[in-house]
Order: sequence, then C-alpha cells, then structure tokens
Amino acid sequence: MTRERLRRVVRTATAARSNARPLPFRRPAPSHAWLATLCGLAATQTHAAGGHHSVDDAAILDPGQCQIETWGGQRLVHLGPACRVGPVELGLNLEREHNADGRTVRAGPQIKWAFALTDTLSTGVLASASWQRSNAGNASLRLTDRSVVIPVTWQFDDAWRAHLNLGRDFHRAQPSTSHSGAALEWAALPALSLVAERFREGGRNAWRAGLRWTATPSVNVDLSHARDLRHDGPRGWTLGLTWAFAR
Repeated sequence: MTRERLRRVVRTATAARSNARPLPFRRPAPSHAWLATLCGLAATQTHAAGGHHSVDDAAILDPGQCQIETWGGQRLVHLGPACRVGPVELGLNLEREHNADGRTVRAGPQIKWAFALTDTLSTGVLASASWQRSNAGNASLRLTDRSVVIPVTWQFDDAWRAHLNLGRDFHRAQPSTSHSGAALEWAALPALSLVAERFREGGRNAWRAGLRWTATPSVNVDLSHARDLRHDGPRGWTLGLTWAFAR
C-alpha cells in the first residue's frame, strides 16, 4: 500500500466513521498461513501490511475499489479477492497446500473495519473464519479456525509506518492461541519499500523481512523471507502480487 493510498484511506475512514455503525470485524481467514508457507503445516491466516505479511495494517480499500492478492511459497498457494462495501472491506481467502500427507484446501470469509484516530494514527478490527478439507483422513469440509485481531497503524514520518496487532486465534480442537505482532515499513524509494515484522501465530514465534515494489499505481509485488525463532524451526520464501482496481 503506497503512502498516498494510506492518506486516502485515513480520510475515507474518517468520513465513514461519521455516518456508519461499527460492523462485525474481520481477520483474514488464514491465521497460520505463515506456518504453511514456511513448512507446509496446516493453517490459514492472511492479509497484512499489504500482501502476504503476517502483521496487518489498520487501513482498508478506497470506496468503490477492489483488489486481488495472490502469493505462493514452497507448498502453499493463496488467492484472496476483496472489495470495499460501505464502511468495511469484505474478502475471501482461498488456499491450496501440498505436503507429505496429501492436498489440503482451505476457504473462508473475512471482514475488516478501520477508522482514523488522528491524521497519523488509525485502528480497526478484523475477523475471519476458515473451513478446511483434506484428502488425507476426513475429506469433509469443516470449520477449523476463527480469528479476531485489532490492528493499529502509526505513520510517524512520510517514509515510515509502524503496525501493531493484538488478537486471538480460536481453533476447533485445540486451545485458543495468541495472535500478535509488530511491523515496521520504510519507503526507501517512491516505488520501493522495506518491511520487517516479528509475530506470534498458532502458538509459535517468527520474523519476516522483505521488500515491496510498486510496479504501477495499482500493482504491488512482494518478496519476503520468514523464519521461526527456534534454531531448528521452519523457514521459507514467499512471492506475492496485489492488483487493485475500480469496480
């Protein structure tokens, strides 16, 4: 997301706040997409400070705008269309993962609401759910994960933004786990940004560092490397593409 778009989002979020009621939140359906991307573990949680990053930003699409996000890494491929509808952003997460046990397909909706606190500070709430089907064991489609996250974004300089996430992942057959993280973005050049984040999902801790290239005003390309904080933990590269357009 470019700095110009963030400023537009802050303005439109402020306008929406004056005539809209708070609606249900959203969290990208896949709450552990980073795990699947790193090592093919079962999970799904997505969307973040743009693209496949795990820490989400407190911003939504402009009114009348839609986008398609897609990314892949090792055994995981993700597709995520979304559109601005009134004061919220509605999306759908679709994922396909291959591992030693076979193929797993995940799908789920997401809803996100964001608003400005000041000219440089914004927050919101996100919620999502994920259904999963695997050709190993139970092949039926069933609800596996739900997530609720509160994102905060602070643009403390024209070239710098910070993001903070606090939330919870609720699993079907396991105890709920913390969903949190912090990220820092630096616009090194008008078309190139660097992103670093430290996050906790699915009961595990990891970091990610990458770059975002704004190929055109409506197309972003992301490349990042993520690694579990354990010495012998999983690691991996992810390549993503985001296309925004007016509907």
